[in-house]
Amino acid sequence: RDLDSSLVGSEMCIRDRSTFSVRAQEEESHHHSNSEHKEFYHNYIGLSIGHTHISGGVRDGETKWLALPSFGLSYVYAFNPKWAIGLHNEMIVEDFVVQSSRLEPSAIRSGSDEDVTTIKRGRPIAVAVVGIYKIHKHIGLLAGGGMEFSEHEDFALVKIGAEFPYHFAPGWEMFGTLSADFKIDAYNSFSFGFGVARLF
Repeated sequence: RDLDSSLVGSEMCIRDRSTFSVRAQEEESHHHSNSEHKEFYHNYIGLSIGHTHISGGVRDGETKWLALPSFGLSYVYAFNPKWAIGLHNEMIVEDFVVQSSRLEPSAIRSGSDEDVTTIKRGRPIAVAVVGIYKIHKHIGLLAGGGMEFSEHEDFALVKIGAEFPYHFAPGWEMFGTLSADFKIDAYNSFSFGFGVARLF
């Protein structure tokens, strides 16, 4: 009986140790995965594809709504989980003509809008420095200013928008974008897109 009791006690001790070891490994693995998921990255490089929409486009002498394909490239430096600063670049990959928000002097004198001018844009590139504030881990608001460059003419711009990031792997994010560009004395546009970013 003493031998049986000793064997039973040994088996229970081995089981307890095994259970403790398995639980410890599970807790360590869970803690490691959480630490990876919550790791904070300061640098962010993103590439996106989308469409830019312009309400005052001109085609065949008629005013039309334009939906133009565009690409975006951005770099962001995060100071902390809430605040960041970024350089956003967007290129429209088509030539187009748009109505200008400026009036010709003759139109101003006559009080009519018949002489509203048009602006030619040759694959313009918009470059803006923006401040970003995250109101939620999946929502960041942005605002800033910069320039739109084209072979025809350059315009200053003001940009506002939002980003919707989703962290899907260590060092990687998917994101959606929604923004509006107000070109000073020129025209306005808004765009939306989807992209992937590398964080480091």
